[in-house]
Amino acid sequence: MSWRTSKVVVGIRRASRALGLNRLISAFRSGGYETGYDNSLSSAIFAGDVVWDIGANVGYYTTRFARQVGPTGAVVSFEPSATNFRRLSAACAGLNHVQLKAFGLGETEGVVSFCQGDDDIGATSRVVEGSQDGEHVDIRVGDIEIERGLPPPNVLKIDVEGYEGEVLAGLSRLIASPLLRAIGVEVHFGILDQRGRGFVANQIESSLTNAGFRVTWPDSSHLLALR
Repeated sequence: MSWRTSKVVVGIRRASRALGLNRLISAFRSGGYETGYDNSLSSAIFAGDVVWDIGANVGYYTTRFARQVGPTGAVVSFEPSATNFRRLSAACAGLNHVQLKAFGLGETEGVVSFCQGDDDIGATSRVVEGSQDGEHVDIRVGDIEIERGLPPPNVLKIDVEGYEGEVLAGLSRLIASPLLRAIGVEVHFGILDQRGRGFVANQIESSLTNAGFRVTWPDSSHLLALR
């Protein structure tokens, strides 16, 4: 277990969040927040790779991955928001080696309520538990989608607003496969706390370590697992 997921550090983050300090810190580091994570994840992607972009939003990472893997590779992007998916489709027009999937991934298949984020690019769009409001979206299981014919990835990028634990649980067979070399996850500590699942970050880190990955944290919210 790293110090970032220790009970003490998670408790400090929780207290800092309650005081509004996390937002203040983010404001000071804007522009460079994800640079270390971006660079580390990009260095794990090679021409000919298959990359899954889970929580593709409007295509920032998808288009980057498409350039990196080239025409001999493939990118599969998952985005359940209809609003975001329209912009994702426009961003990927003409990229024949990119597959776009208008559903999310999780631990079980089903239909859930989904709330569109109110930011400019819908980056905060997420599942809303116990609600019938909002858009109804399909959730599928990653391992089952591979059985149904999707190309298994060499690299995963996951940004799903507090549901990263469920996505990875639905990919347990893939995670055990040596085919998968790298996993990048944005860990949403605040949303996990709201869901009563503050333990998930530690659980993710432990399960990936046990599967043979070397886990690092390029910044306070991004986990990178390599093997």
